[in-house]
Amino acid sequence: KCRAPSQCLFFAWLALKNRCWTSDRLARRGLPHQSACPFCDQEPETLNHVLLTCVFTRTVWAMVGEALGKI
Repeated sequence: KCRAPSQCLFFAWLALKNRCWTSDRLARRGLPHQSACPFCDQEPETLNHVLLTCVFTRTVWAMVGEALGKI
């Protein structure tokens, strides 16, 4: 049994199913979207970019790892 808040569990489930509403997904449906990542403004906003490869995200993950003693 996981003790994470239900919002976190739901987001993780959406991310695993690739169902998060990122700009690439909005564009496929013809909905208004941003042209680039709102954090770095360097690449298109995809789920992979936002969670793993964005410069801002990598900094956040490094701080989380450091706080948990993993780095």
